[in-house]
Amino acid sequence: MKASVVAVLVATLLVETQGTFYPGCWTPWYDRDDPSGTGDWETLSDQRKLTPRGICDEPLDIQTRTVQTQAPVSSTGDIAESDPLKGFICENRNQIQTKMCSDYEVRYLCPVEFCHPKGCWTDWFDRDDPTGDGDWETLELLIKENPGRICKNPLHMEVLTVSGASVESTGDYVEASPSSGFICDNGKQRDKSCHDYKVRFYCPEEFCLEKGCWTDWFDRDNPSGTGDWETLEDLHHEYPGQICDFPLKVDVQTTAGDPVISTGDVITASDIYTGFICENSNQLKPPCYDYKIRFFCPEEFCKSKGCWTDWFDRDNPSGKGDYETLEDLLKEYPGQICEFPLNIEVETTSGNSVSSTGDVITVYNVVSGFACENINQPDKKCDDYRVRFFCPEDFCNSTVVTPPHGGNCGSPCGGYGGQCCKHYTVCSDNCCDSSGVPMDLLHTNKQQCP
Repeated sequence: MKASVVAVLVATLLVETQGTFYPGCWTPWYDRDDPSGTGDWETLSDQRKLTPRGICDEPLDIQTRTVQTQAPVSSTGDIAESDPLKGFICENRNQIQTKMCSDYEVRYLCPVEFCHPKGCWTDWFDRDDPTGDGDWETLELLIKENPGRICKNPLHMEVLTVSGASVESTGDYVEASPSSGFICDNGKQRDKSCHDYKVRFYCPEEFCLEKGCWTDWFDRDNPSGTGDWETLEDLHHEYPGQICDFPLKVDVQTTAGDPVISTGDVITASDIYTGFICENSNQLKPPCYDYKIRFFCPEEFCKSKGCWTDWFDRDNPSGKGDYETLEDLLKEYPGQICEFPLNIEVETTSGNSVSSTGDVITVYNVVSGFACENINQPDKKCDDYRVRFFCPEDFCNSTVVTPPHGGNCGSPCGGYGGQCCKHYTVCSDNCCDSSGVPMDLLHTNKQQCP
């Protein structure tokens, strides 16, 4: 059994078959079997298993030719069956002259609606060159090296030399299929050397229409230790709320902006589940390059609307540590922080990132806030930190009705009357809204107090 294809993509055209013109397109040539067994069985049902989506449901016609000389069946003298809905069969037992069938390849004529399914082309990819065994632009390796950038079941593929010439013009013997990608084996060429090729894939509409947004670039590690570990788990921990739980795509570059493939590094992981890992121990010339990563997140993650609060620094590490907990901050800054933040950001009071300090962080999330305990640090002292929260849109748009500056809230607040700031600003617990609810229970915008 074998599966080799020597054509890639044929444009839609008006095809004449048996005296009738059909608007449609021919599939690539398929050669899944050879006659070394009971014969050459190029059946449609078996080919569908190898190339899902590669052939239309009801082909209009079928063409067959020999693999080696591209000669028609009629020229071989073989007795065979050929049907566009069943495929091609040549049984050795039915042959009179040779006792063995020739080796054949087939292709199918498909209707125009199959030829132009809705979708999109990927970028061009050139992951290999023919300096080794050949040029291997296989779908499996390309998906692994470019996660999220190529669909798993492409409808078509296109191949050109890196200079833009067609495959046919090179004279190379190649294997190409949307389901497996492209291979040019140096050993199969007359001059024992393939040209250098690039490929791209045509993907279904559902792949193209993925809606969402890219995160910022993240660079949490450098390769000075065991390697560069930009794992999703660590990034979620260090940048809570800034990366979705289930990314759709991942993009990795060196910190200088170069593609991963240009470095020659052996990559341990690069996917939407793990993130990115490059281990120094796997490199011929360690260490790894320094990398940055970003993620493509679903639309619902991107549409989170709201606002950031001011920065808060309620504690310093002179005691047991720096405790910027949400519970304490809500008590000390009433009305200035929402009860259920969507995101949290922390940095040192001098503006440096948490990861740059090397501190072991005890708590860092939107539910509890932030805590760094001195006892957990190598030098027994945390840096001094400040925090801010990202709050929902309804919190940001909340307004309050307050009496003039210096007046009393009065009825119906009763005992809650007290000093109030003007224009939706809170400087004490005792201001009331228009419904009589004390301001310390009301979401409100924070503005500059007079």
